[in-house]
Amino acid sequence: MSEYTRYVKGQDPDRDAWLTNFFTENHLAYEAYPDIVASPEQLKFIVHLEDEHVYYPCSDKLFQAIIDKRADTVLISAYVGIWTRLEKLVKEVVTDPYKQSYLLSLLTIKYSHETTHKVQLPGRIEKRLLGIFTTISEIDRPLAVERERENKRVAEFLQSENFEKTFNSPEGLEIGAETTLTDIDLQLHLLRLKRLLLLSAMRPIWRQEEPPGIDTICEVINKPLVTPEWQWLCTWLREVVSGERRPCILWVGGRSGEIVFDMAILRILMKMGIKVILAVKQNFYYHRVSFVDLLEDPTLDSLLEDADLIGDPKISKNELLRRLDSDNRLLVISDGTREPFNPLLTSVTYARAFKEADLVVYRNPGGRENITNHFEFTRDILSIVPGDDGEIDMLFKPHHPRAIRFSRAQLRRMADDLISMVVREKAQGKTIMFYSAIVGSIPGQLITAKEILNVFVEHLRASLGDVVIINPGEHFVEGMDADDIMYMWEIFQRSGHIDIWRFQSVDDIVKSFELLGKKVPPEWTGKDATYSTGCTKEMEIAMQMQKLYPEMQLMGPPYEKFQRRKEYGVGKLYDRTLAGSE
Repeated sequence: MSEYTRYVKGQDPDRDAWLTNFFTENHLAYEAYPDIVASPEQLKFIVHLEDEHVYYPCSDKLFQAIIDKRADTVLISAYVGIWTRLEKLVKEVVTDPYKQSYLLSLLTIKYSHETTHKVQLPGRIEKRLLGIFTTISEIDRPLAVERERENKRVAEFLQSENFEKTFNSPEGLEIGAETTLTDIDLQLHLLRLKRLLLLSAMRPIWRQEEPPGIDTICEVINKPLVTPEWQWLCTWLREVVSGERRPCILWVGGRSGEIVFDMAILRILMKMGIKVILAVKQNFYYHRVSFVDLLEDPTLDSLLEDADLIGDPKISKNELLRRLDSDNRLLVISDGTREPFNPLLTSVTYARAFKEADLVVYRNPGGRENITNHFEFTRDILSIVPGDDGEIDMLFKPHHPRAIRFSRAQLRRMADDLISMVVREKAQGKTIMFYSAIVGSIPGQLITAKEILNVFVEHLRASLGDVVIINPGEHFVEGMDADDIMYMWEIFQRSGHIDIWRFQSVDDIVKSFELLGKKVPPEWTGKDATYSTGCTKEMEIAMQMQKLYPEMQLMGPPYEKFQRRKEYGVGKLYDRTLAGSE
């Protein structure tokens, strides 16, 4: 972990202004770009912030230098690297002399403008310049021919006789008198994984017309791998084989050539009983594999013919879990970016995949500085990148020890406990009422929302006989976010044991403040459950359940009023906007 000085706001107005400028200039301020930048709640799916309020996707050294306005040397070097790559790209793929000259002139202007103030992160500048290049050049998939050729070479190599002979060699297996079949099974998996990882660092396999000879292949695949990171992974996988866990891995793919090895590795992991989500880039980023490559590259298309490609950038938690549970298919998503690693800009789908994973494996070296800074993450991260040909560089970063995770099994168990409780109550002749109310749909009013919810439910309990009222606010567990809450409650709501489903009305809120001895404040005037996207989701479920159980009674605002809201916030306990202003 690198040395850093924690940034504390509110001590120096000029410094705070420069910090704000840093985020807005890099288009990383959620308040300024809410449709682009991840909300604080979504960010917490990936980064465990605790009491820190400032997250930056760069090294601690670079951030400190930018904030101190002394980053010229570091940034200029990085900027020059960006221009070198970009200039090479333009000259390589744009053959028309006029268009090439025009593009280079335009990019020079943009480059000079973006780098003037020495506050732009290199990754953000590169993303913008690449966006201009792909738009102006009108080249659908720059470097596509080269990337496809590299992938084809690896696919052919994996089908070759030399590979089959060396890959299936028993050399390296350790079998003694005490060795069990389970031990042998684990050794086979680990030996295959090790060999594929080492081979994935042999660039000549995809860069040369002819692959390396059998002697070179044998030398590489039989290299010892004894790093602490590899030993940690072996231990983790041993628990999988022994049946102690049935985990999910989010595997963030690297560049062309390597990606074909990745897919071979993922098939082995799936055979071990691991659920796998493969993530690639959203848009063109040099030789990194993008989502469109999966559809257009014949080699990748063939390798992924039985995979489940998820193009929706905002898939819900329930839908993601449904796909994970459906069968042992490989799920493929985009990370939503054209940068190495930037949690502030990843898609909702990627953030949810990160949250549901037990382990995240990164195969691209570009994001290392954003993993090795002082920030800690909600999941274990293993970075595996190529070193020299036939060598791999591994880095392990454990999740924050206080990162709370609710597994699907835990959430289901909580729902099942509630279902068992209401079944017992119904057996005694009780009526079950579920009360859906605003919990945090009005920003800054979370405490008040809970207060009026609880006081009104107590009023109902005192007024109604033989009615068991389920108040979701009484079953909240610290650390749960809206994804967890909605998942748990939907299991209960679809159980068929609700007799009355009541949605908070304007009158309910007026009565609640009356019970508190207060007047209704302006921010609550006219509000009801229709102002909550969580309640809107629940109304959809209620309507579906009423078709199955016509005797279930619905109370509260009419269904039509709920259509102003579309979807509950990502990981939020409050909503951002009305649907009409999104």
